[in-house]
Amino acid sequence: MSVAEHITQLASGPARFTTAEFMELVRHPPIADWLGKVELVNGEIMRMSPANVPHWNAQRIAFLRLQSAFAALGTEWIVGQEPTVRLTADTLREPDVAVLRGPDLRATLFDRVALFLAVEIADTSLALDLGARRSDYAEAFVPHYWVVDMNARRTHVMAKPRAGDYEDKLLIPFGHPIAIPELNLDIVVN
Repeated sequence: MSVAEHITQLASGPARFTTAEFMELVRHPPIADWLGKVELVNGEIMRMSPANVPHWNAQRIAFLRLQSAFAALGTEWIVGQEPTVRLTADTLREPDVAVLRGPDLRATLFDRVALFLAVEIADTSLALDLGARRSDYAEAFVPHYWVVDMNARRTHVMAKPRAGDYEDKLLIPFGHPIAIPELNLDIVVN
């Protein structure tokens, strides 16, 4: 199906997309003109709200602290903000902050196997971050998933994906270190 046909479908009703089709679509209006980011979830385009200043600042701080901690582990570790990661053939997510291990930097999209840690900043999106996003990351076997809960001032720390969820779940108050035992790291992200 051509880009024009897919764009016509957007105007007339629901349409499902593969990751390749979606990547072509986001380069063209109307999607390219939307404010905020978009993700592909189970073949459907999901519009995300633009980040407000507190969200942006929390994302910035988490990125800087994770970047500092992982830099000491070597060049195979890359910390980035909002990378597009292919979780399945029809789901792309853009975690607010991500730690990737040995990603293919020549690829068009990052692959889930390189995603070591996904971090979402939740000020208005806590239900989504602890619901559908958590399930998507767990089903893709992303080893670590953190949700920084701006309102409750704590971080939901999850590890060991299994059967569409995470076995290990902790709540860490802001200002306290979060341990990544297999890497012998303790990180304060907020």
